[in-house]
Amino acid sequence: MWSFFPPRDVVPPLPMRVCVLSLTLGLLLGGCALHQPTASSATAQQQLTDQTVFSVNWMQQSGEFSALSYQAFNTAETAFTQAKAAPGRQKAVVVDLDETMIDNSAYAGWQIKHHQPFSDATWSKWTQARQAKALPGAVEFSHYVITHGGRIFYVSNRDQADFNATMDNLKALGFADVGPQTLLLKPTGGTSNKSERFSQVEKQGYDIVVYDGDNLNDFSGEPYHKLNTQRRDFVNQHQEEFGHKYIMLPNPSYGDWEGGMSKGYWPASAAEKVKIREDKIDAWDGK
Repeated sequence: MWSFFPPRDVVPPLPMRVCVLSLTLGLLLGGCALHQPTASSATAQQQLTDQTVFSVNWMQQSGEFSALSYQAFNTAETAFTQAKAAPGRQKAVVVDLDETMIDNSAYAGWQIKHHQPFSDATWSKWTQARQAKALPGAVEFSHYVITHGGRIFYVSNRDQADFNATMDNLKALGFADVGPQTLLLKPTGGTSNKSERFSQVEKQGYDIVVYDGDNLNDFSGEPYHKLNTQRRDFVNQHQEEFGHKYIMLPNPSYGDWEGGMSKGYWPASAAEKVKIREDKIDAWDGK
């Protein structure tokens, strides 16, 4: 869900005569430039990181973000109550973790403050710190499901190496029924497509009546790693299920939708990602 980091572009030096001329004009031009001015990969990466500032501001500071979180879990409670399980099966809810039940925006804040891209190493360090917070209404919803005869499964693409830290964090926040049977992280060497884990829950005799997530992939394998045109098609095809079976949490900071902007987005350079983002803006021409 995050970007890769290609090597820095190498720019050839200017001819020596330009350097000599620049020495003559030093007082006016500020000296001899050995390289043509260009945005470095570090500058482009900083630009990508800086573009998330307002999203993280909104997630951390606005009452609207909290309101949408409460609204999502209130809706989820109603959807769970009204849902009917298949005969002989127990009702279950599947929830994502990151930016669905728990708030990792402090990690995004660290990225912004230090102009750092996402990396598995720093993400694991954050996870091991056990400092994620609960989203508004999330803990209460987990208990609602249990006290009303259901089972809740936490299906996340966190690594197995972070299983104990994740479980500790969830338990410390007060989430209900957190344990090896209900905390389903990405299998070692496995895929981040959650479909197999959804099936695993169903094979245990449960009927998943509600899904909570911040990413379309948290509901189905259909939009997994697809372009945004296909992801929007999935939403249109399942529009009646949103607010009933599929409960969406707001996350403008990151997600599979980013890679859905263009084929080859994730392995692209930081500068290429900046251009893709700009090219995808639908803008008024001012006329």
